[in-house]
Amino acid sequence: MHQLQRDILRRHWYAAVWAMAYTALLYVGHHLQLSQLTYVQLWQLIGSYWTVQLLLLSMVVSGYSQRFQDPSLTLPFMLLSIAFLSVFFWLSPSLRPVLVLGYVTVLPFGMFQLTWRGFLLVTMVTTLCYVAVLLALHASGRAFWQIEKETVVAVAFVASLLCFVVVAREFTHLRDAYRQKNRELRQALARIEELAVTDELTGLYNRRYLLRGIEKYAALADREGLAFVTAFVDIDHFKQINDKYGHAVGDQVLVELAMVLRNSVRDADMASRYGGEEFVLLLSGVVLSEACPVLERIRQQIMNTHFSQHQLSVSVSIGAAQFRIGEGGEQLLVRADRLLYE
Repeated sequence: MHQLQRDILRRHWYAAVWAMAYTALLYVGHHLQLSQLTYVQLWQLIGSYWTVQLLLLSMVVSGYSQRFQDPSLTLPFMLLSIAFLSVFFWLSPSLRPVLVLGYVTVLPFGMFQLTWRGFLLVTMVTTLCYVAVLLALHASGRAFWQIEKETVVAVAFVASLLCFVVVAREFTHLRDAYRQKNRELRQALARIEELAVTDELTGLYNRRYLLRGIEKYAALADREGLAFVTAFVDIDHFKQINDKYGHAVGDQVLVELAMVLRNSVRDADMASRYGGEEFVLLLSGVVLSEACPVLERIRQQIMNTHFSQHQLSVSVSIGAAQFRIGEGGEQLLVRADRLLYE
């Protein structure tokens, strides 16, 4: 489970605890005869709310909600709570102060996911529900309100909700800026990690990563007897290319030859630039007699390729050595290098 999913679940468990506490509070209010509900109506309302609440929560826990644009399902959770409070308000108008506080308490749970427009939508829905219940109660004769007093209360209620929208708008900007910075930092870190193990010119692995690769291959060979071959590949008379055509052309030859090497080995193998015009190949799971035909094919392919805009013909010399059990990586490279010059 990745960190984002854990954060979403943690917020939902907090919200579930709040919902249980508020449900218990409403039950206490009913028990103290502050509500006009019968016990059957009370449990039907609570049961309906928690059935939908647990259904949404199971979608988040199971990961099913990941297919939606908002995997935390924040808006459905908030609208469910607002609907529950509105129905409770309709059935128990004497608990209005407690229910109004419940409306306000729902809003902070959208801070981490909703945009300010989402907050505005929730605020409008909350306001409409509150006003609609007030008017319905007045029209049904179950409660009578003083218009002047209720207008002041309603304005104060709406103003408090709009304050959340303003704060949410600023919070959304900060959250988006934070996420953008995180993306930029991750990209920068990935680039730094890439530069740490690759040669900047050719894109092949660099000498440092090569030595680490030899250590891994050697550990497998010592532990499981998996043979591998190290091959030095050196461009013949490369200095003449630089002297005649310039270093820019020489760099282009290196880049194109590196591409040939990269495309000539398997995923289990490794192609790296050792330095200058020298490259090293690590061929995994083969002995020297099996590696030689592969290296000869690579040598012939390089000879048959024309490099740079000058269509240069290039040849290479290759020295190959098979790893010996207990041998160090530097010793193996020295043997392959010596064989190259022989």
